[in-house]
Amino acid sequence: MDPRNPETDEEQAFLPGPRYTKDLDADSTLECQRHGGSNLQKRALAWYLRLLVEIGMAATIIYLLVFKPFVVERETIRRTPVPRFPRKIYTFQNNPKYIRGDMLFNESLTLHTLHNWIELSSDSRGYVVIDDPSGYDLPEPYTVALDRQRDGPGYMMTVFHQLHCLSYLVEHYQQGYAGVGLTEEVAHHTAHCFNYLRQGIMCSADTTLEGKTEAGPGEGSEHECTDYDALLEWANKHSAMKWRNALLPVESIL
Repeated sequence: MDPRNPETDEEQAFLPGPRYTKDLDADSTLECQRHGGSNLQKRALAWYLRLLVEIGMAATIIYLLVFKPFVVERETIRRTPVPRFPRKIYTFQNNPKYIRGDMLFNESLTLHTLHNWIELSSDSRGYVVIDDPSGYDLPEPYTVALDRQRDGPGYMMTVFHQLHCLSYLVEHYQQGYAGVGLTEEVAHHTAHCFNYLRQGIMCSADTTLEGKTEAGPGEGSEHECTDYDALLEWANKHSAMKWRNALLPVESIL
């Protein structure tokens, strides 16, 4: 005990000595290290979580930029008055009402068979009248018969034009098989129909995956298609002048 220090032994007993001070410093350092390590772990965890969120956001943006525009484009690329018809499963199969294996040997049988195609077209042979066409992305209209007294603007639905072309090709294929000479008009019309149907097939682009069936290649396969009854209903509702199908000769075709 220092004689110059008036502190009593009792007071000295409560003063920290050098070793005690060092112990306190060491404990404080360990505590700081523990808290510091905990904070580092929290910061690292927060950084990883933020990184995961940003990666997820980036992936979402890439998906929307790459894939979503194609979906939107199919729905909004053109303004059209024609609705999106329901879809329906059809089985492709041979129907002798519309095509017969022996019909090409005989002109009359060919025409009688093709006559049945008339019911596949609309009441106005595919021509429709559109109210306020300026509200849609439509080309200049044809002038068509609206009724038996008036003509006016109208449009042809592609599907019915395609049916006409196919019917025309069958008719003139049979005539060529029978030895009928090819005229210039028939040659040009035939070339138009082949090219028109080629583009129509590529535009519709049926991607059904076909396999083996008992009926043969392509026959018996199921396809997801436009509900043709719904399409006909809409076309007839908006048709131009209706044809009197009951009065047509049995050999008239599309």
